[in-house]
Amino acid sequence: MIQRTDARWGSVISNLNGSQVELWLTKLMEGDGSPQEAIFGLSEELSHQLSWNRITAYVLPHLAAFVPNLSKKDQVYLIAQMGAAIAAEAECPLPLGTEAYQEFYEGLSGLQKEVKTMIADPQVQLLLAEDTELGVMFTLGALAVIGDRNHAYGFWLLSGSVWEEGMAACACGWDEESIPFLEQPDCIEEIQIDPWDGTSFEHEAVWLNGVLELVGDNPVSPILPLVYGTGVCPECGETEPYWDWLYRFHEGEAPSL
Repeated sequence: MIQRTDARWGSVISNLNGSQVELWLTKLMEGDGSPQEAIFGLSEELSHQLSWNRITAYVLPHLAAFVPNLSKKDQVYLIAQMGAAIAAEAECPLPLGTEAYQEFYEGLSGLQKEVKTMIADPQVQLLLAEDTELGVMFTLGALAVIGDRNHAYGFWLLSGSVWEEGMAACACGWDEESIPFLEQPDCIEEIQIDPWDGTSFEHEAVWLNGVLELVGDNPVSPILPLVYGTGVCPECGETEPYWDWLYRFHEGEAPSL
């Protein structure tokens, strides 16, 4: 078990700013109480209303190193709960070369290995199939860890409508706050998503859809061909990835990759 004497703990403490992160992280690592209670408390502190919290960067290396100490069920729960906090970095990219940047990406690298191992684990796959909500949240958390964090953040934005409607804004000035995804909108050309081989993570839409199929019947799979599709502006006729429409609607421009 990781102890608080870990060399990085000083960096974590110096960046807590009086929050409850230290409390929940300590409880988790020292086995004080329910792991899921500690994970939930930690995620609530770090991902409040999808806003970025720089302390996340200092916590990730500890979580990545600690994941193997958890049960499979708690590992899945951790990724499901922490996904939003990790995805939020897309809205406020860390400056290159900073301590926070180094901590974040070291932790992310460790989590990437763990998440890929989880996805291939038959026990984890059973857990995803048993609980649709947990399975979907784990899948989006996995996207934040091993995929495009901008896309993961976008899915959390779309979760406000339970992934049934999308928002869009074209550079010409046209915008729409309620595109009915389930009615196959004319303004979006959907893509064809190939079957997943169960091992490759090269094509994001493919493996994401593959993991969601492990979850079973869920509200996200039906909209993937649209969300990864191409928007066709009904006003000016210009085409661009739907993701760009979504980012422009929320921020005025797409987040930096």
